[in-house]
This record gives sequence, structure tokens and C-alpha cells, in this order.
Amino acid sequence: MADADIHEIAANLCVIEGHHPHRMWEDPDIPTIGVYKGASTLYLFDTGVGPQQRKSILDVAEKYGRADEVLILSSHGHIDHLGNNDVVDEIPATTKRNYFPRAGRPGLDSKAFFRAMYERGVPYFDYLDGLDLDAETVCSLLRGVGADDRATPGNVAKLGAAIEAAGVVPAISKFLPGLVVDILMSTYPPVDIRAESIHDYEEIGPAQDITIGQTKWSGWTFGDGEVHVFQTGGHAAGGCVYYVPEHRFLMFADETTGIPIWADTKPANTIRTMQRSLEMMDSGHLTTVCAGHRPMLPLSDDEAHATLNEIIAGARLFTATVRDGIVKHPDGVCIDDLYAELILAAAPESMITLLKRLQFPVFATFLKLTLVNECLLQGYHQGRDAKGRITFRD
Repeated sequence: MADADIHEIAANLCVIEGHHPHRMWEDPDIPTIGVYKGASTLYLFDTGVGPQQRKSILDVAEKYGRADEVLILSSHGHIDHLGNNDVVDEIPATTKRNYFPRAGRPGLDSKAFFRAMYERGVPYFDYLDGLDLDAETVCSLLRGVGADDRATPGNVAKLGAAIEAAGVVPAISKFLPGLVVDILMSTYPPVDIRAESIHDYEEIGPAQDITIGQTKWSGWTFGDGEVHVFQTGGHAAGGCVYYVPEHRFLMFADETTGIPIWADTKPANTIRTMQRSLEMMDSGHLTTVCAGHRPMLPLSDDEAHATLNEIIAGARLFTATVRDGIVKHPDGVCIDDLYAELILAAAPESMITLLKRLQFPVFATFLKLTLVNECLLQGYHQGRDAKGRITFRD
């Protein structure tokens, strides 16, 4: 498998593979996207980002032949799903239009949006406490923002020790969110989301009830039923998934997020989406699923069924694990201490271990932010400990 590889689902339906970053400051997180040719319409299920995915979109469009209409159906407002929106300029068609969920519009100002999301943790935890990056990794990060050859692992280790001894780490920690977001955004290739030409799905009309078999959704229908866009709102505000009845195919985009990684993530909605998808599989209306990120590539039948159940189980396990950690501290526990305790107690294959391992390629100490979001989402009571840190209790 390689970045932007084209995976054929059917003669007129494919997905274009994404990419998971090795390090947050070296390459971007690129989603898997979809392309479908209906009777006279070419549908783009998000446009991804970067020249490789752009080329693959154009290759598929050429293979499928000229369409009367090209529709970009956007799943949500995150930049990695919108970066190639201008690709329609190179696809021949009489009509071209981009639909987007209105609730996701704040995300169109990507840098400000993600900075605000990530800085949400500033009052609650220390971004550097528990950040176990080795000196070589820190050197790579520093060189990525302009450090010269004197930034050797040895020198960086000495600097770190001096900063620690000076007691200024908590103050420096507050600058980390902005730095991380700046670095992350700089890894993306040039994007053109065409914000001025984006139309809200709601311009068609309010989301309508859509029934597939016995399963009820809410959203919009295109091409006399060729494509349904279900609004699910799990991963992000307004988030949508795509259903192609012809091939019993459901594209989740990022709606597989079963833990609250962002302030507008709603895991309960993700669980509901997975349950509805399982109902459709059981009734024979769904065979193949695909997601924007982990798991990215198409899954069918028993493998798909197992993966959807794993997402549900993982979401519920995370909530239960955090609750258990909170309950152990009837007087309240701060996020830094809760994070440390959960990491220490986590089994090698547990959800906490997985989340800790995945956080660094994208955002430093991202698991702490997720813990904050979970505590706020569950409505745990807040207080202060002897050091003045915000605590949470049941």
C-alpha cells in the first residue's frame, strides 16, 4: 500500500489511500477519500490534500469519463479533507458544486480553529509534563523550526536539564500548543479549500429522515438516491458519512472517533453511527465500509463487522477507564496526575497505551487533552488541589 493508491470497490467507485504521519513535524496526516460516478454525476467524498491525492482524483475522473456534474460532498471542516477542493477546475463538467455541513464552518480557518482546540488544555495541565521524547527527537523538532547545527542531542539534553533546574518548565509549557499547531500546519502542502464557493448542505433544506431498511438516519440525498449523506456529528461538529446504495458502501470519513479528541467530538454519536451501520450490515443493506483514518482502507463482511464492534467497545472502555481513575480520588485529581496514573497502570494492548503511542505523531501530550475533553463531557465536578491545579471528581 502506498500514499494515494487507488483501491477499486467497483467499476465506478474507489477510494484513494491516505497517509498516517511518522512525526508531526515531518509529514501531514492525510485521509483516505472516495470517488463515485453515478449516472451523470461525479461525486468526490472529500478531496484530501497534496499533489499525490490530487493526481489520483484526476486519474479516476478521467477513467470514469466526462460527467454533467461534479459534486464535492465534504464530511466536516478539517483542512486535511478539504485541501484539494480546487481540483474541480481540472475536471470537465457543466455544473460544479461543493456542499459542506454548516456546523463545521469554524474549521475553515484551520490555524485559528486547531490552535483554539489544542489550547483548551492550558488551564488544566502541563503540556511538557510526561512528554517523554528523547534528545534526538527533540533535536529533529527544533531543527524543523529553524535551529542550526549546534542543536545536537548532547547540547539539547544539557539545555533541558538547565531549564528543568531553573523551574521555568510550567511557563514554557503554555507556549507549546501554539508552537505545535504552527509546526503541524507547516507540514501540509499548499491547499485551496475554495471557502468562497462552499455551499452548506442546509441550503438544500433541513436534514431529512432517511430510512435504509429498518435503520433511520438524518441527512440529504443526491442524484435521486445515488448518494445519501448522513449527518452524524461524532468526530466533529456537523460531521457526515456517505452511503452509496448501488454498492452497499458506507464511507465514514472521520466519524469513527470513539473518544473525545476535540472539544466538539461526541463519542455517543460515533457509537450510534457504528450501531446503525451494524444494523444495515445485518439487514443486508451494507457490505463494505471505509474510514478516513485508522482503519483507513475498505473492510467487508465479518472483518468490517468486527471492526465496528471494536470501535464501540473501545469508546466505552475509554469512558469506563477514565471514570475508574476519577473515582479513585474522591477529593479530586488533576489531569497531570490522572494521566500519569493511567499510563502507569495501562496494559500493553490497552486503549490508554494505544492512545499514548498515537498522540506524538500528531500532537504532543494529546492524550491529556482527550482526558480534559472526557472529564468536561461527562460533567465531572471541578475543584482545586493544594497546588492550585484544577481537579475533577465524580
